[in-house]
Amino acid sequence: MNNNNQINYLDDIERLRGFACIIILIHHISWICPLRYIYNIVPFRLLLGEGGVYIFFAISGFVVTLSLRDKIAALPGNVFLDRLNAAKSLLCGFYKRRFFRIVPVMLFATMLTGGFLLLSETNFDWLRSWVRSVPELLSGVFHYSEELYQSSDKLHNGGMGPLWTLAMESQFYMLWPIILLLCKDNNARAITSFLFGCLFLFVIQPVTASFVGAKYYATYGHLPCLLLGSFFAFLYTDDIGKNVNKNIAKIITFALAITLWYYPSSIERTYFCRIPLHIAAVLLVVFCAFVKDSFNYPVIGRFFKFLGTRSYSFYAVQTVLANYTVFFTNSIYFPKESLSEYEFYVYQLIIFVVALCILTELTYRFIEKPFRQLGRSK
Repeated sequence: MNNNNQINYLDDIERLRGFACIIILIHHISWICPLRYIYNIVPFRLLLGEGGVYIFFAISGFVVTLSLRDKIAALPGNVFLDRLNAAKSLLCGFYKRRFFRIVPVMLFATMLTGGFLLLSETNFDWLRSWVRSVPELLSGVFHYSEELYQSSDKLHNGGMGPLWTLAMESQFYMLWPIILLLCKDNNARAITSFLFGCLFLFVIQPVTASFVGAKYYATYGHLPCLLLGSFFAFLYTDDIGKNVNKNIAKIITFALAITLWYYPSSIERTYFCRIPLHIAAVLLVVFCAFVKDSFNYPVIGRFFKFLGTRSYSFYAVQTVLANYTVFFTNSIYFPKESLSEYEFYVYQLIIFVVALCILTELTYRFIEKPFRQLGRSK
């Protein structure tokens, strides 16, 4: 199996990314006034897309570890320092790919947010937090800033809030390859992933939550998905799951997807109630990776795959674009005597969706895709 190309064949993972994008989008625009009129047409319990974040973390853990698995296993050396010395080229290539995968689109979203705040705010009290946001993202602490300032910081409310996930993943990308190199072989790496995943899932998070509360943006709140996703990457082979009945697999993936969409809105924000979210997200990724076409539903399967390939661009620009849409439509069109308030919101949502499709495609084609190819170049 060609390790460089194997991830390209995980089509259901791309479809799963597309699904996660949709439920996160519904969650985000539901609290951006006045797009929140969506409450009138979508049941409230389907408006919380937090489960989509768990899906993205489980995918990241699985895909990143899968990309490293065979390469690290092939390194010579019986002790860590020997493996680390042999892995210099591998690590440089990995960090280079991650940098060009994340940073260009992140900077573009940052610039868009700065432009929105410049247009919409009469003073520059947001400028300091905007300037510090890039080093916070790169160093992996932006999600703590989000936790601290989300209720009042115009930067986060202006559109950069969703980028908190990038900060957390930056921590994972920087440290996880080193941790894998510390292990002697892939069996030890798989055991390490599983034990650490279970440790955070069943011990560290409940104990920590009892002292500081179930903080949504804390690193420990999402490590189980990353670590358990990594564990299953060590079990993956091309032919695994080929004998599983695909219709049954589709029913299971559908049930897990609906659980991740619906369940977060029906529970208290306490850690113990969120354990099933981690488990469901990891199991959903496992079925999508191990059983071909298990998330390939008629009509929407192709749409999810198309959106999944553009999921990062779609995710990065959606909230700031929603704010731009609200700002300009309210400034130009509202109030308008020929439209009722509800009709105006419908037009506003249509404008936003069309603009989001266009901006996502432009961001993907002219920023994300070229820089990803640059990251892969030698």
